[in-house]
Amino acid sequence: MLKLEGVSAGYHSLRILHELDLHVEEGEIVAVVGANGAGKTTTLKTISGLLRPSSGVITFGGQRIDGVRPSELVRRGLVHVPEGRALFGPLSVEENLRMGGWTRGRRPLDEPMREVFELFPILAERRRQVAETLSGGQQQMLAIGRSLMAGPRLLLLDEPSTGLSPKLTWAVLDAIRTIRDRGVAVLLVEQNAAHALNLADRAYVLESGSVVLSGSGPELARDDRVRAAYLGL
Repeated sequence: MLKLEGVSAGYHSLRILHELDLHVEEGEIVAVVGANGAGKTTTLKTISGLLRPSSGVITFGGQRIDGVRPSELVRRGLVHVPEGRALFGPLSVEENLRMGGWTRGRRPLDEPMREVFELFPILAERRRQVAETLSGGQQQMLAIGRSLMAGPRLLLLDEPSTGLSPKLTWAVLDAIRTIRDRGVAVLLVEQNAAHALNLADRAYVLESGSVVLSGSGPELARDDRVRAAYLGL
């Protein structure tokens, strides 16, 4: 579904990613873990078109997408939920969700909204509430729900558990598993490596913008190098 081959990218003259290779297949959760500054967020921004790679090739669904505008990528089914959620704070929960469905044009939004409310029942209860008055966990659920309104084939999630209580963290992670089970592939960047590896079908470990380890989530969770560097064991 998604493939990065030899991708390098960065900001101005500062290169962050160095000939990065990774891929995501249909119907799987792939996690990217690593220390702060390893290039995890830059990877997602480069895939979603917010940054243009300086070299390498990115393909999605068999078509080259490096250089394609982010809005067009959303239409093609590649949707990015950035760290910080980027909600429309003064708008209600329902209005935020409807904004997420803009790529559907004139098609009804009732069914995708029903699916979001089924996934996150608290959003149904608070559908008229202003987004900026929600708790942090509820805002994260809304950010994910808004992305699902676009009908993604691949969801890019950047640090979805940041600032959440353990209970809400598990609720969000369970929802990500359900999203995968509904047929949406997920590329997950997560600072909490233990959570990410336990959730992921496969995972990559980044250091200084390069992949240093890859394998199944459980396999990497048992790797002594990963346990020492990222799991505190």
